[in-house]
Amino acid sequence: MGEPVWPLWKRTKKVQFCFQFIIANRKDFQPMSLPRTPEPASDDVKQESLEYHLMDHFGVNQTFVDDLMSTYWLAVGRVADVVDLGSGTGAIAILLCRRCESVRVMAIDNEVEMLEIAKLEIDIAGMLDRITLRHADICDLAAYDDSMADAVISNTVLHHLDDPGRGLASAIRLARPGGRVFIRDLFRPDSETALETLVQSHAADQSSTSQQLLRQSLWASLTLEEIRVLARGLGIDPSCVQMTSDRHWTLDWVKPH
Repeated sequence: MGEPVWPLWKRTKKVQFCFQFIIANRKDFQPMSLPRTPEPASDDVKQESLEYHLMDHFGVNQTFVDDLMSTYWLAVGRVADVVDLGSGTGAIAILLCRRCESVRVMAIDNEVEMLEIAKLEIDIAGMLDRITLRHADICDLAAYDDSMADAVISNTVLHHLDDPGRGLASAIRLARPGGRVFIRDLFRPDSETALETLVQSHAADQSSTSQQLLRQSLWASLTLEEIRVLARGLGIDPSCVQMTSDRHWTLDWVKPH
């Protein structure tokens, strides 16, 4: 008698079982991570800027400022110059200036629409004399001096860039020796399921547009290992980059003298 002919469905299940058994017993197997997908170009930057402004970022912005100020870095007896890269609507610059009277901020963003909203918010906050707005691409800041800032900060901006390494390099160059580089951004999960869990955890009560903006931002973000590789290549100890929430990593580094 010849070999029994297994029905297709049984053969399929048998192959699946064997594959699962092999994978489960391979200690070196690593599941394929979710690839980075850069954000699509916006069809309506003004509307997207407004949508972003209406989202509730107060908690994460306040935490950013609290964490920044948790380590003493301000010089006694003089004003501290801070550069905020990708400052958006100016929310963090305003919170930081409210927190510390000896700080003045240069807020740089590439979107005119964001800067227009920021100017209004800064005016309402009464801080036009302490927060300066600049329109520039943070990957191309050749017009700005080396070592110009006591601190360079950036919150959830690098994932917007096609080349996040250039944005990080700009931050390093602008910080003075002994100055602080404090950068926080979103973390890309390793699966669509994990990503959707984050979207529902943090934007379930937001509009579908806001949820999609968060989804696209998570797709475009770096993993912890990816940002550590970039940091190492720019002379930063990778241990300076740590996970600081379920969806954020933070780079906190003092530039050597």
